[in-house]
Amino acid sequence: MVLKLSRKELRHSRDKITDFISAYLSDSGLKGALVALSGGVDSAIVAKLAHEALGNRLYALILPEEGVSDPCDLEDARRLAERLGIGYEIIGISPALEGINMCYPGIAHDNENEKIAWANVKPRIRMIINYIAANLSGRLVLGTGNKTEILLGYYTKHGDGGVDILPIGDLYKTQVRQLAMYVGVDKAIVDKTSSAGLWAGQTDEDELGASYEILDKVLYNLISEKRSTEETAKASDVSMDFVRKISARIKENAHKGSSSPILRLFD
Repeated sequence: MVLKLSRKELRHSRDKITDFISAYLSDSGLKGALVALSGGVDSAIVAKLAHEALGNRLYALILPEEGVSDPCDLEDARRLAERLGIGYEIIGISPALEGINMCYPGIAHDNENEKIAWANVKPRIRMIINYIAANLSGRLVLGTGNKTEILLGYYTKHGDGGVDILPIGDLYKTQVRQLAMYVGVDKAIVDKTSSAGLWAGQTDEDELGASYEILDKVLYNLISEKRSTEETAKASDVSMDFVRKISARIKENAHKGSSSPILRLFD
């Protein structure tokens, strides 16, 4: 397996992911699955492949925050659900955030630590809503995390990391985009700048300090190819300091772990 997937590998990934979702649901004894749609490529491809696997047993939630979530993302998520023909519900999380702020008024939002602490509340509220809906309807919660995010710890523990299975957890972000194009996800969604929607104008790559293309080259060489720091820097055309920074981030975030089963596509 290489970072750029061949058509054979794309077909293999599509088939294995749909089989995994179907088999896991069957083994669970539950009635269906639930996915939270953000309007981004990760949730779009999980929804697309889960719908192929499960048909009308898939349900979607769209969980925007007033004044923060991009209206275009909300519309893309809604349009995707309707195009797939799956049931969906839009539930705003702002009232829940207001409740948390009343219960814990000590977050003044005036320094970086408080900003991040408050940002992490949002995916945790979404996780709670996902599981309320899943429990009420007898469904699995499908995660939308990819390999890049998991390796870098770029997710909220007990938030967007709180799911039952991770169907695309063995695909780097750039591979997710390749597979999304292959299975027919709207190009506008595939090409969209990725954002976790933590605050207005937030983007993944601004927070991570590099594009996903660069990050994936480093991670692929360092983790998948098991190359040394020097070899990774040369193969990825980046500085050794940058590789060391990425390696340090991986170690710093190892505590997050992942208790959710990750489908291994190429073992």
